[in-house]
Amino acid sequence: MRDNMQCIFEYIKQQINDLDIFKVISNDNKDLYIIRNSLSDCEKILVFGIGGSSLGGKCLVKFGCIMDDLDERVVFIENVDPISFLRTINRCNQDKTGIIVISKSGKTTETLMLFLTLVNLWKDFDHKRRTVVITENSENNPLRDIAFDLGARILDHHKNIGGRYSVFSNVGLLPAVLNDINIESFLDGAKTVITEILETQYIEDCPIIKDIYMMDKAFNTKSEHVVMCYSDAFIEYGKWYSQLLSESLGKDGFGITPIPATGTVDQHSLLQLFMGGPKNKLFTIITQKRQLETPKITSKYSVINNHNIADLMVAHQHATIETIKKIASVRVLNFEQFSVNTLGFLMALSFVEIIMIGQLHDINPFDQPNVEEQKVLVQEYLKVQ
Repeated sequence: MRDNMQCIFEYIKQQINDLDIFKVISNDNKDLYIIRNSLSDCEKILVFGIGGSSLGGKCLVKFGCIMDDLDERVVFIENVDPISFLRTINRCNQDKTGIIVISKSGKTTETLMLFLTLVNLWKDFDHKRRTVVITENSENNPLRDIAFDLGARILDHHKNIGGRYSVFSNVGLLPAVLNDINIESFLDGAKTVITEILETQYIEDCPIIKDIYMMDKAFNTKSEHVVMCYSDAFIEYGKWYSQLLSESLGKDGFGITPIPATGTVDQHSLLQLFMGGPKNKLFTIITQKRQLETPKITSKYSVINNHNIADLMVAHQHATIETIKKIASVRVLNFEQFSVNTLGFLMALSFVEIIMIGQLHDINPFDQPNVEEQKVLVQEYLKVQ
């Protein structure tokens, strides 16, 4: 078993050295700051994209805004819901708005429809100065052709990086830079994962990889992975991780259903199911040691008397972990204090986790063959309308 574990460890090291999803973590991002400066007069930035083109950037922006008390300047338009689309557009002053459009293939129907609808509504919009398109430099790319015709700036989407693995590239970082998120701290968190793995010789001395290996053993008998994060800032992380896990490993009859949860809120809605329902779940619980301090309260209710919100959060973290440990396997990721650095660490760790589990089960974690049929049927359905 030890030899097999070490082989997997060496495989992960090689993947980190070879794959562009990790190499871009060390890229120079000066061009992104140049774009930010050119859009400095914009009150809002609208980002058109869906799935991997938006989930990473949205997660980083939402997380950073909560942690660093920033206003959300960047607004993500993802779904082809006419009501939410029109309400968002109608609240914007087109002379004070910037546009980012993201689609690797340039053929994503939702993104094309939303963007072209805006082009139709805002006929006098200055696309040359205010629109940036991120798409692959490839033939038969309608989004690239549209951007060229409008005179918009075009950034190349990395050809070797799929959408769900793109958060460390311009796809995830540009929206974050435009909302003044500290992307250097975010990238440093990712580098911590890489450094820990590459500078460790044996898997026994690398706890983060050992934990993944033991998690995988639990996946042989479990079919659901609950990721409970003790902060509102992680809500979008749950959505991002759900796509990463589902699209990467849900193949050939194998699959682990992600269940994002937020502590303490979901203790009052999901914990009963977790404890009393089917014993088919593995848990990752993400906590922090130091909480933002609030005043201690005085109350006749003795349990909370002379405590503050942070005390209660920590108590719930410990109690939930100890309770769930009685019935299921639990991985606890306990950080000193949450920050965008934490998020970078978690996202890079998630990449490693998915790649490692894919290797252990002989699954290609980089394709999504079963969703292609749906895309073809959409095209066919539109042709007959």
